[in-house]
Amino acid sequence: MDAGELENALEERSKNRWWLCTLFVLASSPGIFNSMHITSYVFISGNPKFWCDIPELRKANWTDEEIRNISAINPQAEENCFMYKWNYKYFEQIGFNESVNYVQNNKKPTEVKCTKYLYEEDFPTIVDEWDLVCEYGTLKSVAQVAVALGKFFGAFFSACLQTKFGRKKCFVFSCFLYIVSGPIAGFAHDYYLFLVMRLLIGIAGSGVYESGYTILTELTVKNHRTRLGCLYNISYSVGLMILPLLAYYSNNWRELQYYLSFPAVILLVHCWLIPESPRWLITQGKFEKARNLIYGEKKVEIKLDTVHEAPQQAATDTTATRRNTNSQFNEVHHPWYKRLFSAAQRLLKIFASSELRKRIIICYFLWFVASMCYFVLALNAHNFTANKYWYVALNGLSEAPGYVLPLLVLAFVGRKLTGTVLFIIAGVALLLILLLNNSVAIMVVALIGRFCMSAVFAVIILHTSELFPTSNRNSAIGTSLTMAQLGAIVAPFIVDSLGDIHWSIPSTLCGVTSISAGLLILLLPETRNKPLMDNLQEIHSIKSKEKVSCYNCFSFS
Repeated sequence: MDAGELENALEERSKNRWWLCTLFVLASSPGIFNSMHITSYVFISGNPKFWCDIPELRKANWTDEEIRNISAINPQAEENCFMYKWNYKYFEQIGFNESVNYVQNNKKPTEVKCTKYLYEEDFPTIVDEWDLVCEYGTLKSVAQVAVALGKFFGAFFSACLQTKFGRKKCFVFSCFLYIVSGPIAGFAHDYYLFLVMRLLIGIAGSGVYESGYTILTELTVKNHRTRLGCLYNISYSVGLMILPLLAYYSNNWRELQYYLSFPAVILLVHCWLIPESPRWLITQGKFEKARNLIYGEKKVEIKLDTVHEAPQQAATDTTATRRNTNSQFNEVHHPWYKRLFSAAQRLLKIFASSELRKRIIICYFLWFVASMCYFVLALNAHNFTANKYWYVALNGLSEAPGYVLPLLVLAFVGRKLTGTVLFIIAGVALLLILLLNNSVAIMVVALIGRFCMSAVFAVIILHTSELFPTSNRNSAIGTSLTMAQLGAIVAPFIVDSLGDIHWSIPSTLCGVTSISAGLLILLLPETRNKPLMDNLQEIHSIKSKEKVSCYNCFSFS
């Protein structure tokens, strides 16, 4: 089976809309779990009001408010990491009213660090579970960083597994990892075990996403591939709309974790039904399996527009093809250090010329900003003082059109103009938050930014792929994805650490960087309706107006 026969066979198979829809659902629907686990941080963490716990006073049946008023440095503050070093055993004996008189008539004692805390919250979270406050406050953000790191490493592991063992085996392995790690995260009574499970959830999410996307693209033909590729992330929006419902009917973070995790058992159906990629089977020399996968029981009925050859000649060609394929694979089985060195050489080629360096640095910044802003807006509900249930649900609702918009706009408008407009609209919207006082208005403006960030991803992926020659395209997109994951890693620290300084800093930072990204795109050449470059020599021979330059700021064609 050659490439032409494969395309013809897939074209014929794609006429079966039921098969095509089933394949799309099987490949993309695990994204529902992916988005719920990523965004669950909004609910499983929190920013509760807290103060020092005084066991002696609790033993004497003092209320939480009474304990806070007597011990806290500033009883009205949201966070109290220190307390006054009163003689609380004496207060236990004399009662609250006498203790108030004693405090008012005596000099304040020294301040000491709290050893335990009391919290004021309606929904128990990991914060009060493991006292992730004060000097341990950054550990709360680490719970989200663990998922981002998992996705970061998962992308690498997934690529290796898919190449070595096939797309389906990687998909199945990632599904089982989801099914196991999710519930264990809910059962975990040790914070570091919880972190490990969050890391595995991230690895599973990346593996399911990438292998599912590869299977979908390799089992569909060009006229379906573009549309289905853009719609692939719709499952993320569905997950974002389901998550608030599960959180609303949960009593604590563990219960929510169970609600997110146990339904993942349905992925066993996906593991059973989703097919292997015939393209991968062919590269492994498994021609008969690829043929049976595509034709199935209707092998005889499908007519291919290929040249019919004599049986003996066909058998000879098939044997020769298999021999050539196997010899090609034998050639690449070098020691691991040689393969690593070769991969590093290919990677460094994207920095081989001044023009390539300019392009890749701008692309890195665009991907980093888009990812950072996307996740900051996703996690920033408490800084906007918005109802987090509505905020997350509306995020999902506003995100869905963002995946469809590029399909409509890019057919008529260039990559530069589309990307610039989306980045700048998002940036202006996020800066407008500084002028607003109403939480509903703030949420609406933030959702406009979220919509634009969802849409801009499709634009910069396409633009990046067209800016680089074929020999460097995979390296450019792969390293740009790495920069996007770094944006996801820093996002929770921006939300929690900078948000504690002032609620508007995260959105303002995203607004400024988003506008900067929009202006930087103007330096890049337009690639719409331009032939793709194949090698580095073509980069050296391009005209000056097609290079990264300030002159491009006024050119959109």
